[in-house]
Amino acid sequence: MVTSLMSPPRGTVPASPSQADGLRDAVGRDGIAAASPSAGGTPTLLVASGRGGSGTTLLSALLAVAAAGDGVRVLLVDADDFVGPLALTLGVTPQASWTDLRGGRVTPSQVATPVSSTLTLVAGGAPRHSGDAEGATAVAITAAERRACMRRLSPLAEQADLVVVDCGARLDPVLASITPHANERLVAVSAGSDPVALAATYALCKAVHTRHRALPVDVLVNRHEGSEAARCFDAIDAGARQFLGLSLRLAGAIPADPTLDAALRRGMPFPDAAAGSPAALAAHDVVMRALSVRSPSRSGV
Repeated sequence: MVTSLMSPPRGTVPASPSQADGLRDAVGRDGIAAASPSAGGTPTLLVASGRGGSGTTLLSALLAVAAAGDGVRVLLVDADDFVGPLALTLGVTPQASWTDLRGGRVTPSQVATPVSSTLTLVAGGAPRHSGDAEGATAVAITAAERRACMRRLSPLAEQADLVVVDCGARLDPVLASITPHANERLVAVSAGSDPVALAATYALCKAVHTRHRALPVDVLVNRHEGSEAARCFDAIDAGARQFLGLSLRLAGAIPADPTLDAALRRGMPFPDAAAGSPAALAAHDVVMRALSVRSPSRSGV
């Protein structure tokens, strides 16, 4: 149960006891699970959404910074090959992006950008090195090349305690980022209670589950809390159970946080803006649960 769900901010309407208990039970029973690397790979959270604007970049940064602040060695990967917003969000200047791994222009260690002593970013965006004609002409990356580049990051993942991948709202980055291994989970972000938002999250779960049936799927509700977050999850979970035979897990909920948004707009460094904010506290609970709960071994991986 995330802290913000237990103690709604002043001026909000708290969930009824039965609704709050139901949300607590769901998170406590089915929170994100991840085992140690010896049980099948570094714990990995693939943060994705079914439509743009759901906040995967902000959530990925919050989860990564929260874990790194507790001394966890985190590898944060920006799977976007167009813009790569995480570098801008974290205020770092990468020398290379993972797209530079194509054609062997750089090595995995060269795409690792230190953010802090415990947080390392692999930036996204366009190639920064043009060691051959292909790089110079910015040829669009293919699905096979995308998967190959992601696999080449495995030496960096093996050195981390947690991997967080911002897959955004496009299916290709999600599918390319799936390794798969026993400690990998899809974290489907739902950022609205309207039918379109719920349908988009369900569609993402369906698309990934169709291709990787053994991959556990969690739902992280963004910009909602309390009974509203519980209703969002219940609606998506009901559809997945009925039509996919898939039981989803509630990862938690991240409240809307105008103070954090305003601080970031003013140009405050992300770690400073996030420190102590309601969104950061909720993200901390989510990611710490991810590291403390063991998952059963996945078959067929």
